[in-house]
Amino acid sequence: MAEKGQKQWEDEEFFMEIDDYDGGEDMEGKKDFQMDRSSSSSSSDGEGNGDGEGGLSPATYSSQQWPRSFKESMDSIATSPSFEIFGGAPSVKRSSFSDNHNKSNLDLEAKLPLLPEDPNVGHKEDLDWISRVQSSSIDKSSFHSQHTGELPIGSGCSFVQTVFNVINIMIGVGILSTSFTIEQAGWASFAVLLFFSVVCYFTATLMLSCFESREEIITYPDMGEAAFGRLGRILVSILLYVELFSYSVEFIILEGDNLTKVFPGVSLEWNAFKMDSLHLFGTLAALIVLPTVWLKDNRLLSYLSAGGIVATLVIVICVIFIGTAGGVGFHHTGPAVKWSGIPFAIGVYGFCYAGHSVFPNIYQSMADKTKFRQAIMICLLLATILYGGTATMGFLEFGHGTLSQITLNLPPNSFITKIALWTTVINPLTKYPFVNKFALLVAPLARGIEELLPPRISKSLWCFLLLRAALVFSTVFVAFLLPFFGLVMALIGSLLSICVTILIPALCFIKIVGKKATKAQMVLTYIVIAMGIVCATLGTYSSVSKIANNY
Repeated sequence: MAEKGQKQWEDEEFFMEIDDYDGGEDMEGKKDFQMDRSSSSSSSDGEGNGDGEGGLSPATYSSQQWPRSFKESMDSIATSPSFEIFGGAPSVKRSSFSDNHNKSNLDLEAKLPLLPEDPNVGHKEDLDWISRVQSSSIDKSSFHSQHTGELPIGSGCSFVQTVFNVINIMIGVGILSTSFTIEQAGWASFAVLLFFSVVCYFTATLMLSCFESREEIITYPDMGEAAFGRLGRILVSILLYVELFSYSVEFIILEGDNLTKVFPGVSLEWNAFKMDSLHLFGTLAALIVLPTVWLKDNRLLSYLSAGGIVATLVIVICVIFIGTAGGVGFHHTGPAVKWSGIPFAIGVYGFCYAGHSVFPNIYQSMADKTKFRQAIMICLLLATILYGGTATMGFLEFGHGTLSQITLNLPPNSFITKIALWTTVINPLTKYPFVNKFALLVAPLARGIEELLPPRISKSLWCFLLLRAALVFSTVFVAFLLPFFGLVMALIGSLLSICVTILIPALCFIKIVGKKATKAQMVLTYIVIAMGIVCATLGTYSSVSKIANNY
């Protein structure tokens, strides 16, 4: 009895220390946890346990494996600011308890080995520690509710907030090229649009099954590790970072093209040095966003990044106005199908529906996780209507003269054109350091690289500044090397986005859920994998061939 009372007193003291933790001292429970971890961290390259489930034991995915900063980085994009008009409670990261707890976790994780080795030793102690913290959080929420009559801060995003977050991620610059898909592939490009809408919903449900099977999956790399062990996590993380880097390249191309449209004929000449408008404006765009990637607090720009939907709607409204009241009209038509352009349409719509890498964060941020499937369905439906409608209007307005960015087709002297162009120019500048459509994540990419460097280097100010500057200007270099907006988009969509949205979720589902899945699910999953491989191959080959032909 005395022993039980002593243990209860220790637990209460442990939880009090969590509440009072201010980052200056280590709490006692965290010390014990860290000692257990440092002596026996867990990881594995194991293939499975015989039931179709691969990877590691629970509670070992996110805290000690590279990239440890991935969740925190993606949370700043997956959950928008808590605007009251959307209702619901603020996201978890706004609560004081969560702030202190996350802070202590990050401090703890920084001291853990990058790639631990033994998945078994110390595992029970870790689960006990985690369950105690979770129980404490639940007890405190209940206490707060009983004594104040209010839900505690940090109960998660409402359903409407979740839909807004997903739409803000999914609807991005891809909408500028949807009309061009009709010019390239004919009206049959709508079949590609519907294909990706249906398949991406299916793979989102497969990811949901993985989340429900393994509750410790909280990020996309966690899912890769749960399925294929440490190697799976590393390969998935590298793929995600390459995709994010490629989005940054695409936005530099976008800035150069649209600013050239706004200021035609501008160039820079200084002695023997000459720079045309595309290269000049691309460089200026990089210089403008450079200070923003030096910000250490991602939340400072979270309100700007939440404006993606508004900016997209402004562009769509401008296209509609030009066709109706702007004197352009909707008079053009085109062939039903152009088979040579189908691979291009595959790449563009693969890019448009890329968003799955943030779905684990979206799922974790929800107050009612049972509505995840419904939220994704609504978002994909809205995205399909918006993409299809914009594609139709743009092509009917400009026909076979449609360019890879619909904004470049708008009448140059129209005031509405100026609004559309400046909206297109300004919107990426507010999103560049973070992500739109999972879009541009320079800061998290830098943090992932910093984790691989020795602490004495990664924690220095010069490393912080130079690394981020190098990433920004490397995107400029690649953008100047491949200045083809539509083709680069198709290449990203075919080579990278299809892997993230279709292939990896399906493969992870087979490995994690395995024999627990129904026969119909398994058959459909294998069909989706086969179709994904075919689409990725066709789209990548077509894009690379056309890029090569432009040189």
